[in-house]
Amino acid sequence: MILPYPHHGDRVVAYLLPVWTRLPATDRMGVAAAVLAAAFVALLVGTRVRRVRPRPFRRPRPRAAEPVDTSWFTAHTLDGFPEEALRATLKTPAAPSRERLYAAWVLATHTQGTDAVWLEKNLALPADAAHLIAEAADARRRELSARVNHDTEARESDRRER
Repeated sequence: MILPYPHHGDRVVAYLLPVWTRLPATDRMGVAAAVLAAAFVALLVGTRVRRVRPRPFRRPRPRAAEPVDTSWFTAHTLDGFPEEALRATLKTPAAPSRERLYAAWVLATHTQGTDAVWLEKNLALPADAAHLIAEAADARRRELSARVNHDTEARESDRRER
């Protein structure tokens, strides 16, 4: 029995004991069965409520700032990937897999704030490989933004001429 004031528990027991002993023996069984049934129902309800609404033990991880869509994985996804430079620096047996290097490249080219330190820390890349990938990704981003700006300016000048 959960008592609202645990430091007064001895008094509650002292009051319940005389009440319990004053009941006739036939009524004691009925009262005990009712208390047991109520406790069982409370246990069932408590377990069902707990199953329906699970509580996480940890805080949820923050979601990615940008959703990943199919535009991240096209035929030109690996354009500019520094494969030759990476192959020259990663001739050790403990070198990261090609898939991990490709994942680092995709993240570095498509997400903001993915620098060499982040790649090194989160993808367990060697420092030199992470720096090569980050620098090549920055160069590719600058090239793509310059191309987009040039295309935009060309379209605007075409509109002006018409």
